[in-house]
Amino acid sequence: MNRLKFLPVAFTILFLQGCPDGGSSSSDFNYGVVSDFAVPCAASSQCESGRCIDMNGGTGCTRYCYDADDCADGFYCAPEETDPPMGLCREINEDAVCHSCSNDSQCESIGGVCRTVGTGNYCLMDCSMDDCPDGFSCVPQTDGEQLCIPDTNDCTCNIFREGVQRSCSNSNDYGSCSGVIECHGELGWSNCVGQIPGPETCDGEDNNCDGEIDEGLLGTADHCSMCYDVCQGSGLAGTEAVCIDGSCGVACYSNYYDANSNSQDGCECADDTQGAVSGEAAISLGAYSDCDFTQQFTTAKIPADYENTAHADYFKFNYNNVWNCQENLQVELRVYSPSPSHTLCVSGANKTDESTWNCQNITAGNSLTIRPYDSDGVYYVRVSLTNEGEPNCMAYQLTIKDD
Repeated sequence: MNRLKFLPVAFTILFLQGCPDGGSSSSDFNYGVVSDFAVPCAASSQCESGRCIDMNGGTGCTRYCYDADDCADGFYCAPEETDPPMGLCREINEDAVCHSCSNDSQCESIGGVCRTVGTGNYCLMDCSMDDCPDGFSCVPQTDGEQLCIPDTNDCTCNIFREGVQRSCSNSNDYGSCSGVIECHGELGWSNCVGQIPGPETCDGEDNNCDGEIDEGLLGTADHCSMCYDVCQGSGLAGTEAVCIDGSCGVACYSNYYDANSNSQDGCECADDTQGAVSGEAAISLGAYSDCDFTQQFTTAKIPADYENTAHADYFKFNYNNVWNCQENLQVELRVYSPSPSHTLCVSGANKTDESTWNCQNITAGNSLTIRPYDSDGVYYVRVSLTNEGEPNCMAYQLTIKDD
């Protein structure tokens, strides 16, 4: 509190009456200038004014006052319930001013009252007899009181709390990060100083403040064994780059296969889809009559890699012995190296139950012939790989003939 102090002419008035507000038991009180102001005391009876109050971190003798000029620097004239009305020089205790409270008795050290400021109750100085400290303004209340309200209108941050810090958080769609705000005195609280949450990036930092580092990024195709260890393979037909247990590899889309087990060229083998996936959907290869014909198919294949094998190919054809030639219907499968073993199954005429079909295996570099004729009708053919887990991208040769 800044004010000029004028030393009044000394005078002493002696009253023979009881002590005000729990003062000393002596009948001698000095309501004017005293010589023991701020002298430490243990009881009010030790003070000329008859009042020993909290000050300077302990207790000391004070004096009565009538206006702002009667108290020393660091003190102010706080109203007392006396008759006639007077004040008491009380210390401007920075720890007590704007201290949280629940009732007026907790504000006695500054001669104040407990009132609401913002969202809480705090001890406020009465300014009906004196000025407010810097950073506070004397504000008349609806009940007639005049109280020192912090210019920040916030008792948690005022000129006496400058430098005080407390926790805060910065929040957005990415998360919430803790920070610190600082009281800048009469300017109020600062903005929350701390990390702003953002999208997780592979940088060894917790970018969204969720307690995890690089989550969802490490161990991926873009950051496999470490940040920016990018797995190759994306962009190749039917291929997706993947990271499995910290090692790069490729994953194949449906109907694509890494038949050469080389991730550099990705899933290079696409299913030709020339054969159907079931007998009911078998692809028709045409209708043939007996005596002498040869029909050959050379582009169908059953691709596979070490993890997946394509479906078996299903075909069908019609056969009629109209010329009464010596019947010699044949279905031949040729498998080229380095293909794995294949299995050829051929039905009897109009036999859709696959358990009745004639099935035989054939190794690479060989051909196999099945003679299925039992009558005119529809014949079914199934070509498959004999074993799972053997890579393949070679076409087989399927021949239907009657010679």
